[in-house]
Amino acid sequence: MDIQYVHIPNARLTEGAIYPFRINKTVSMGPEDDYFVLEDPNGCKILLTKSYYDGYGFETGQIIDCRVDKINCNGKVFLEPTHPFYCEGKAYFFDFICKDKFKNILDQEEHFFIVRDRLKKEWKLRIHDKKVWNDSPKQIKCLVVRIKKGQLFLQAFGLQQADPNLQIGKHYSFRIADERYDPTRKASFYVLRDEAGNDHMLKKKHYDRYALKKGDTVNCLVQQVSADGFLILEPQHPCYVSGKSYQFPVDRLEEMVFTDGYRQKVLVLRDCFGEEIKLHMDDRTAHLLASKRFIHAKVKEVVKGKPELEVSDEQPI
Repeated sequence: MDIQYVHIPNARLTEGAIYPFRINKTVSMGPEDDYFVLEDPNGCKILLTKSYYDGYGFETGQIIDCRVDKINCNGKVFLEPTHPFYCEGKAYFFDFICKDKFKNILDQEEHFFIVRDRLKKEWKLRIHDKKVWNDSPKQIKCLVVRIKKGQLFLQAFGLQQADPNLQIGKHYSFRIADERYDPTRKASFYVLRDEAGNDHMLKKKHYDRYALKKGDTVNCLVQQVSADGFLILEPQHPCYVSGKSYQFPVDRLEEMVFTDGYRQKVLVLRDCFGEEIKLHMDDRTAHLLASKRFIHAKVKEVVKGKPELEVSDEQPI
């Protein structure tokens, strides 16, 4: 099988690792569209949106630490600079500014505080605890769940979160009660109703190929609580069950060529919907498997409708 070469315009970095980057300069792509030009330890350039990090005190020539937040299947790198005051997974006190409530697309009344951080930026904090809502504190301790594009995603520390009747890691049956569009998120959602009559949201675009419709019953895994306090549900895949092995057709073999000379073999498979699944592997394994029409792989888990695979030790002849 011929190899398709994919040239990546940056050096190979490790997802989740923190590297020092130098701010070389600022460039403008248009009104209010400014970027920092960062240089990684290998001398490769990466753009970082300037407006996301107002208040961080970044200046030309400065060395800043950035986490490699994500590397997509095409090798594009997404960075998140280290926040000057906060770390993910730690709790801090934030100043209470005010409180408000509104009805979301599920017609549920959401209660939230507006809190202020040390950079004088304000963030929404969902409050499920009625006692805390009724007796607002001057300061409230918050867990920094995630920092993305300079935004703090917070949860009230030590207080009730989301729906206490549904446990993370367990499966439950839901009925698709409706489909609704959320203008604030600019996305369509399925409304999933659990057996207790409570409604939950599921982003529709990840599951279009599932052919779900109003009135269907779906079995979902409760994966975790999202950064904004909602339960993250993963419907049962129509073709695959996590933990089981299946046969996948081999589409092609790619080789990602990075600017620092590093090369990464990528075996491209097709799932039951004909969509690509890319597996990074060493040269020997890639060449061995690329000669096969099909390979066996175990589905480790399904995330946003896409199976994540692990190549099985035993392969078809």
